[in-house]
Amino acid sequence: MYLDRVLGSRTKVNALAVLVMNSKKRFLEVELAREAGSSVSEINRQMRDLVTSGLVGLERVGKGKVYRINRKHFLFRPLRVLFRELETVYKRAASDIVGYVTKRFRIQTAILFGSLAKRSIRNDIVSEPSDIDIAIVAPAKSIPTIRNALVSYVNSEIADRYGISVYPIVVSPEQYVSGLRQGSFISDIHADGEVLYGEKPRRFS
Repeated sequence: MYLDRVLGSRTKVNALAVLVMNSKKRFLEVELAREAGSSVSEINRQMRDLVTSGLVGLERVGKGKVYRINRKHFLFRPLRVLFRELETVYKRAASDIVGYVTKRFRIQTAILFGSLAKRSIRNDIVSEPSDIDIAIVAPAKSIPTIRNALVSYVNSEIADRYGISVYPIVVSPEQYVSGLRQGSFISDIHADGEVLYGEKPRRFS
C-alpha cells in the first residue's frame, strides 16, 4: 500500500517528523540520521521510498545527499497537522505535571528538557513514544516527598491518560548550581531547557 511505503517503519516516521517540522531546512544525510535517532545506512535505505513517492526531495552535493520535505506534496499538510498535534499533547502532559507539583509543593523552578524542549518528538505513532524530561528545583528537605508524589502521579494519571513515559529529576538549588559549575548534564538542561515555572537558578547569585 502507498501509506505503508511512506509510513512503514520507525525510521521513516522519525525522518518525516524532522523534515516536516523543519520544512524550510535541508538536511545532510548524516544530520538527518542524527536528528531522527537512526544510523546513516538505515536513513539511506529507508529514504528511497519517500524520495520515490515525491514526498521528500533529494539533492546530491558532491558525494553527499541532502534531503528536504516537498511542501507541495498532498501529504505535507496532513503530516504537519499530525506532528503538531502530537507535540501539543506532550506539552499538555508536561503542563499537567507542573500544575500538580506547584499546587502541592513549594518549588523554585520546573524546566522541560530533552526531545520535547528541542521540538524533536519522534516515534510517537510507531511503538515507542518519546518521553518527557522535567527537572524540578526544590528545597533539599522536600526532595524525597516531591519525588515520591511525582512517581505516584505519573503512574496513576499521566501514563494512563497519555501513554507517555515521564522522567522527573528533582534537585536542590545547591545541587543545580554545583552541577552547572562542574559541567554535568545540568549544564545541558540549563542551556537548552525550557522554563515552565519560576526561573533557572544562576551560577553566581
